[in-house]
Amino acid sequence: MKRTLALLGAAFLAIALLAGCNQQSSGITIGVVDEAAAFKDNKAAAEAMKYLQDLGAPLQKKAEEAYKAMQADQNDETVAAYKKAMGELQMVMNGEQQRVVALIDAQFNKVLETYRQEKGLTVILSKQSVIASDSAVDVTADIVAAMDKVEMDLTPPPAPAQPEEAAPAQEEKKEDKAE
Repeated sequence: MKRTLALLGAAFLAIALLAGCNQQSSGITIGVVDEAAAFKDNKAAAEAMKYLQDLGAPLQKKAEEAYKAMQADQNDETVAAYKKAMGELQMVMNGEQQRVVALIDAQFNKVLETYRQEKGLTVILSKQSVIASDSAVDVTADIVAAMDKVEMDLTPPPAPAQPEEAAPAQEEKKEDKAE
C-alpha cells in the first residue's frame, strides 16, 4: 500500500512537472509599459502641448483683455464681450485638445502594436494594472523612444462651409429659376 501511494505520488509529481514545462515552453512573452509616462514624456506629446499653447495664447489674451475691459467699465456690452471671448477660448481649446489627444492616442496604440509584433511579445500590459513585475519586462523606455520618432501633422482639418454662406447661393438659384 505504501509502495502504491509512493508510486502514485511520484507519478503525480512527474505529471505536474511535465505540465509546468509545457506551460513555460508555450512562448508567452510579456511587456509592461508605464502608460502615463510613455504617453506624455515623448517628443510627439511635447509638440502637441506646444501646439495647444500656441493656439490658446491669442485666445487667452483676448479673454484677458475682455476681462480687464469688463472690470474697468462693467456694462452689458463689456460683459457680453467677456462671455463671448471666454466661450470662444473654451470651445476652441476643448475641441482641439480632444482632437490632438485622439491623434496622439492613435499613434501611441500603433506604436505599441508595432513594438509588440517586432519584439514577438504576446501581450503588453499597463504597469498600473500589474501587481508586480521584473524590470526586465518593462518596455516603457523603448515605447518612449519609438514615440519620439513619430511625426504628426497637428494641422486642424478645414472647417466645413457655414450654412450662412450656402444660403445666398441657393437664393440666387431660386431667383434665376423664377425669371
